[in-house]
Amino acid sequence: MAYAKFGVGTQLRGWDAATFRTASADPKLRSTVIALAVLDSAPDWGRLHARLNRLTMFVPALRKRPLYGASGFSAPRLAVDPDFDLDVHVRRYRLPEDAGWQGLLDDARRMSLTDFDHNRPLWEAALIEGLPGGQSAFLLKLHHSIADGAATVMIALSLFELSEETNPDEPVPPPAPDSEEVSVVDVTIANLTDNIKWGAELAVSSVRGAIGLARGSVIDPTQTWSRLWNTASSIGRFTAVSDGPMSPVMAGRGTTYRFAAFNLPFAALRGAAKSRGLSVNDAFLAALAGGFDIYHRRHGVVVDELRINVPISLRGDPGDRSGQASNAVSIARFPFPIAGLTVGERMSAAHALVANWREEPALRLADPLAEVSWLVPVPLLAQAAQSSDVTASNVPGPPVPLYLAGAKMLAAYPLVATIGAAVNVTMVTYDGTAYVGISAVDRAVPDLDELVEDLRSGFAEVAGDVVRSAT
Repeated sequence: MAYAKFGVGTQLRGWDAATFRTASADPKLRSTVIALAVLDSAPDWGRLHARLNRLTMFVPALRKRPLYGASGFSAPRLAVDPDFDLDVHVRRYRLPEDAGWQGLLDDARRMSLTDFDHNRPLWEAALIEGLPGGQSAFLLKLHHSIADGAATVMIALSLFELSEETNPDEPVPPPAPDSEEVSVVDVTIANLTDNIKWGAELAVSSVRGAIGLARGSVIDPTQTWSRLWNTASSIGRFTAVSDGPMSPVMAGRGTTYRFAAFNLPFAALRGAAKSRGLSVNDAFLAALAGGFDIYHRRHGVVVDELRINVPISLRGDPGDRSGQASNAVSIARFPFPIAGLTVGERMSAAHALVANWREEPALRLADPLAEVSWLVPVPLLAQAAQSSDVTASNVPGPPVPLYLAGAKMLAAYPLVATIGAAVNVTMVTYDGTAYVGISAVDRAVPDLDELVEDLRSGFAEVAGDVVRSAT
């Protein structure tokens, strides 16, 4: 590219750029992902430090800092930090003896609620010792603009090992990427070059689209205009801004949230889905629907539907970025029935709604639509985000035991910011167990223990098995 001589990396585009912009402008939309690994012992610190350094070689985004141009009307660029220092991003400490599991969740909460240093690479990690039974925990915090749930799992697979001992046949990491100092002028010129190129590509695509439309109007006008109408209608559904959340109970929004977690046998959840010819994701969403129905009835309210966000992976689609630690996801957002249905009916409803959204033309236009979002004021984007009641994400993880610098991973909990919704529930599967992480906005859910109890009941109803506390 013409600006390669400036050495200013790659500009965040599309969904990644929109995520960075909204998270930076509104603390209610702060966008952090924390992977919490519970370990059977304390890993060897020197070995862990070396593996983290090795990880940054395989995942260059972990060595890249945001760079900003003179104009605020451009996404930042990610370029290698010339002052990258692993010790700035990694720390270790010991919990007080009486802290226990809740103390660990409290520390994870503080870590999540603390914003990133936007002039350094957008991640940090902590090894926390002092858990009961000689256990420890490893927390990895990432900005959502550089990694979705699946990418976080990919990063973890590059960090963890398959046995207590290091595999001598592991791939040798590439050398540390080169970096250089750049000026604001360099960044501004590179951004301008990128934006001109993007505008030219958009113009060419528009001309090609217009020519195709004209040709189709002559050859098959009915099909051509029907397809155009379907796409336009899909974009309208995808970008519609609702008045507010559908839940009268979880209506509050604020800048703080709390974490909770539990787990259950994955085979039970998978079996419940398989017995009906449906997917694990259908069973997962049905369990959430049942739990939130119980929670609302606890508050004396029957709510027919909640507005739910379901990330849909585009990995494997043409043009995806599945080989990178980045986002390759779009968001399906729809009212989901929770009241008056059997388990089977909730699962079937989840299957149909997600399947219908997968066919929406706008789903694969998420990046272009995110580019347009730069013309939309952040408060309006925040209003749209905060009209969702729940974000629900199901991420497949490794099916075999993993080790971190000699310590075995006993559990893996995903703790994800709510990003505007009242509650985020994310499930990761690992070594035969489904681990469920919950974040709930304090103003929306002041009684988090009760919500957790009700969600556990929802999962138990679907899976027909014991849902275990994370403690």
